[in-house]
Amino acid sequence: MADDEHISFDQFGHSFMREVVTADRVAATIASVVGDQIEVGPLAAGPGHAARASLRGKLAGVDASPTGEDGESLRFSAVVRLDCTLAVKAPALNKRYRGSVTIPLRLVVRTASPLRLVIDVEPPSPPDIGVELESGDRSGRFIQVLGNIDDEVRTRAAAEVAERVDAPEARRHREIDILAMVDDVWQP
Repeated sequence: MADDEHISFDQFGHSFMREVVTADRVAATIASVVGDQIEVGPLAAGPGHAARASLRGKLAGVDASPTGEDGESLRFSAVVRLDCTLAVKAPALNKRYRGSVTIPLRLVVRTASPLRLVIDVEPPSPPDIGVELESGDRSGRFIQVLGNIDDEVRTRAAAEVAERVDAPEARRHREIDILAMVDDVWQP
């Protein structure tokens, strides 16, 4: 195709979406919403919620890939990877865990009036979230299993994702006003 070859408005729209909405840009948007550091807690943990747990995570990466299109939207799947430490404190114990949390996301990118891109994010449910924690000793592993620590982390991570998706800061990244961008560039 020559550089000056004319295309229809329809072709322009399809080309625009395919060229602008890429897996790399979707991953970068997710990373900017997540941020470099995450802190969750303290949250109740263990039998009778007798312990308190605090999770600190560092963004290890975001992988995104296209999963399809239907003429009305583009779909992507993404995985957010966090390296984390978890501190569990109770009256008679103080345990620290290291590991990772993986959070899968499904995203739909659609167009909206007058000229916007909107990214809809389906927050994961707790069973979808991967948790791999290691304590380094048997008593820590025992407390981890007895206190259902991994499930507590999954539940809290799912709730945190749902909150972040609806936060004003995330909404600013999920709704892209193309017309405003053109107005900024196309100044007489």
